[in-house]
Amino acid sequence: MKIGLIHHQIIRGTGVETFLIEFAKRLAALGHEPVYITTLTTPELGATLPGRWELLPRVRGSGVARMWHFNRLAPRAAREAGVDWSIGFGRTTVQDIHRNGTGCHRLYGRLLPLWQRYSVRHLLELHLEKRLYTGAETRAFVTSSARVAAQIQGIYHTPPERFRMLPPPVETHLFKPAENRAAVRELICRKLQTDTSRPVLLFVSPSHRRRGLEPLLEAMRGLDATLWVVGRGLGPDHLRLIARLGIGSKIRNIPVTNQLVELYQAADWFVHPTQYDAFSNTVLQSMACGLPGVISVMDGAVDLIRNGENGLMLFHPQQPDELAARIQEAMDMDGQARVEMGRRACETARLLTWEAHMEEWQSLMPETVA
Repeated sequence: MKIGLIHHQIIRGTGVETFLIEFAKRLAALGHEPVYITTLTTPELGATLPGRWELLPRVRGSGVARMWHFNRLAPRAAREAGVDWSIGFGRTTVQDIHRNGTGCHRLYGRLLPLWQRYSVRHLLELHLEKRLYTGAETRAFVTSSARVAAQIQGIYHTPPERFRMLPPPVETHLFKPAENRAAVRELICRKLQTDTSRPVLLFVSPSHRRRGLEPLLEAMRGLDATLWVVGRGLGPDHLRLIARLGIGSKIRNIPVTNQLVELYQAADWFVHPTQYDAFSNTVLQSMACGLPGVISVMDGAVDLIRNGENGLMLFHPQQPDELAARIQEAMDMDGQARVEMGRRACETARLLTWEAHMEEWQSLMPETVA
């Protein structure tokens, strides 16, 4: 089957693009022909990804103009390429199926600074989202969680039968528990100058404001633990907050490195107080490594959490007192209970392999094309 993959750029960047690249490789391995409908890629991907490229004109000017222009050109390009089935991954409104990897933009937009909420780009994204979910130009929708599907249905009144929930896959060959966790923990703690006698909390984020770093720092004031902050560097506001709270000795800021798996394996608890996520890959990755988590209910990944069994739910992630109490509850668990919760988390995540994910897509194709 010739399958059109529609996204304004296919480069190594966001989680959506990372998914698209691996998805294309696996489609080709199953005997399908990917057709990339885009305006931008890299020479490396252009030469190595299997399939055919349909590079559309990339207009000069603002990102707003490019978004509007690509949405107009992509459907015709898919028709002219003769694809049997088309999948959109971004701000496009016409395709056989749209895979939503970022959630509901109308809800996410409420977290933006006021000036961004009234920007032309944001308003165009809202317009395209509304057209996507209230129109009939796309047959079906794949969302990563039931939570996201319910949000979209509640806002846009889209019929629920047009939705299919497919959680993202996790690379289980990479993200897995350590064979000797004690040794890994000792090694990583020594590298990061971390006291091994205190619990280690892990926070992974590309967007500290949305992921809830500020209330987490507030919560750390009353916790006898070390917090590893992985991802973006700490900005001046964060550093001032840390100094004001007097928690500098508890915080270790770690840039994104290739040792992320080891960090999951070495930490005692994954803490994820996000204000909004469609389905964070970091939750899946930590679970697959056997790391139990305190997970915000504002992340679609909470669909997988059985509170008290394979993780702990955080109901009000922006309230530092509740966050501190929930983390303290986690740290008060005895060692065997923590290990058992991590084992159950791993069992949950390890079902979400790429192989199982592609089987779900294979079953979806005939339903959508029919």
